[in-house]
This record gives sequence, structure tokens and C-alpha cells, in this order.
Amino acid sequence: MAIEIAPVKKDKSSKENIALLFSVIILALCFGLYFYFSQMLLPQKENETINLNSQLTAMGQEDIRTKEAELAAAAVYINDFKILFENNPKASNFFGTFQKWAHPKVVYSGFSFDVSGKITMAGKTSGFQNVMQQIALLNQEGTIQSYQISNVGMAENGGVTFSLDLVLKPEVLK
Repeated sequence: MAIEIAPVKKDKSSKENIALLFSVIILALCFGLYFYFSQMLLPQKENETINLNSQLTAMGQEDIRTKEAELAAAAVYINDFKILFENNPKASNFFGTFQKWAHPKVVYSGFSFDVSGKITMAGKTSGFQNVMQQIALLNQEGTIQSYQISNVGMAENGGVTFSLDLVLKPEVLK
């Protein structure tokens, strides 16, 4: 007796056919979604991104132009003040020399500086003797070209008030 060995063909079941059909449908949907996103939706989003970037760049350029205009206006003011500063006397040098010849019992206020080196100030002290001592100090000072004391009078509280006009040598204010 001879036994024949041959492969047995199995009939495919309907469950396997249904699973294969669903797999093919899911694969087709995946390819369809990939095509939709890569060919339709992605270029639209890229165009929107490009448009938004160009708008932001334009807004940035406008902001930069606005800042440049503000800085140009500030530069005009700075240059104007620079001219005023360079042509005016240097008060800081004056106050350094002022301490050398100012009488300790005289209080000065209301300083007014002129471009030519003329300084006007008001003084107040307790008596006429302090005014005379201040005049002696002014006579000894080498940085003062000329001076004039005016409006000397008695104050209401018993002190003496006066006005002092000085003309300083030009090297003091440079």
C-alpha cells in the first residue's frame, strides 16, 4: 500500500478574507491621507508661514525706521547741547577756585554765568566787617580780572546783603 504525500489545499476562511480586506482599506486610507497632507494641506500652510514671516519682517522694518527717526531727532538735540556746552564757561572749574577766595562767613547764592566770563552773585553775611574782609580777599586773588560790589544794604534780620560782579581770567573757565 502506498501512501501518497501531497500537500493538502486548505480553503481560505472568510475571516481571513475580511481581515485582509480591512488591511487593504486601512493602507489605502493611509496613502490617501499622506497624499492629502503632503500635496494639498502642507503647501497651503507653507504659504501662510511665508506670508506671516514677510508681515513680521515688514513690521520690524517699520519699527526700525521709527527708532531711527527718533534717534535722528535725539542726535539733533544732542548736537545743539554739545554746541552750547562747548561755548559756555565751565562752572566746575570756577567753583574750585571760588573756594579759595570766598570768605567763610559770607553766604553766596543766585550765581549767574556769562559766556564772556562775567559772574554775578548775591552775598549775605552778618556784618560789614565780613564784607570788607571779602574785598581784601578779592584784591589778593590772581584769577580775578575785576570785581564790583553793589547793592550793599542791611537785611531785615540784621545781616548785610550785597551783589558781587566778577570778571574772571579766561583760563579759569577753560
